[in-house]
Amino acid sequence: MRLDVRPYRRPFRQPLRTAHGPWEVREGLILRFEDESGQVCFGEIAPLPWFGTETLEQARAFCDRVPRHFSPEQINAIPDSLPACQFGFGAVRDRVAFSSACQLKQPSPQPPDPLNMCALLPTGAAVIEGWQGLWQAGHRTFKWKIGVAPVEPELAIFQQLVAAAPSDLRLRLDANGGLTAEGAAAWLAECDRAPLTIEFLEQPLPPDRILDWLPQVQGQFRTAIALDESVATFRQLQQVYERVGNRVVYVVKPAIAGCSQRLADFCLQHRLDVVFSSALETPIGRNQAMQLAQTLWTQGMAKRALGFGIGHWFADDWQTLSATALWEQL
Repeated sequence: MRLDVRPYRRPFRQPLRTAHGPWEVREGLILRFEDESGQVCFGEIAPLPWFGTETLEQARAFCDRVPRHFSPEQINAIPDSLPACQFGFGAVRDRVAFSSACQLKQPSPQPPDPLNMCALLPTGAAVIEGWQGLWQAGHRTFKWKIGVAPVEPELAIFQQLVAAAPSDLRLRLDANGGLTAEGAAAWLAECDRAPLTIEFLEQPLPPDRILDWLPQVQGQFRTAIALDESVATFRQLQQVYERVGNRVVYVVKPAIAGCSQRLADFCLQHRLDVVFSSALETPIGRNQAMQLAQTLWTQGMAKRALGFGIGHWFADDWQTLSATALWEQL
């Protein structure tokens, strides 16, 4: 395979505020692979170091060490300390493993209907009306990031939101590890009282505290708890599963979880309750991640709305471009 690498910078329309702080620009690397017969495919490296992946600088350094012409078997030697690189270079292998024919010759999967896509809402009070346009576009499942302000003001906004929203709207709350145990309990109690479906409270506490906290609230609340930052990479997912099994929902970002085939095998073996979610990657990485999700669904894994409804957060037209057209813009 011949390898070419181009960096990208993708500004958000407005900073994305989370418990990790404001985020203004998504940066990463696009990989272009071409085999000896001229067939081309693309991969993406989209690190999230605050989730435990390599940094963008480490990813660049790794790409610089890879020969411009390399054997696909070398992909197997990428260490687990570089999970975003494993995913990006794994595009070549994944497109064969997850298809009945060599996917180098197949188009990327099309985005699913908005009905099956969870859309990311604006933070703060903007959420009270921010769901309406996305609802009109066909979305019925939404994610709202909390933990960016004190608990009481956010709960007040939440109460206004659920009072205004249609009863069949489904909501996921993502704290990005930004709550205390007391704050998480307050949120869970409010979710139990909500007049619409709250699918889960995602990562209420930081990874170093949540596993000891989970047994303390087991059985106290109806609202499910999901883990995200705690299971960002495959090794983390393995370790957490050994402690909590199937008592939680696993929010998996394939773009930072490492080797997709290994992830698929683990999810199927243990029949995990999984939500496949975006790492705010470009459509190149998104399509590869969605191919994984769709393949697992065909093998019997329970289907939840995909967490890839993020295109409206970016001030560009990349969502409408083919992989080749996107590459040519870089």
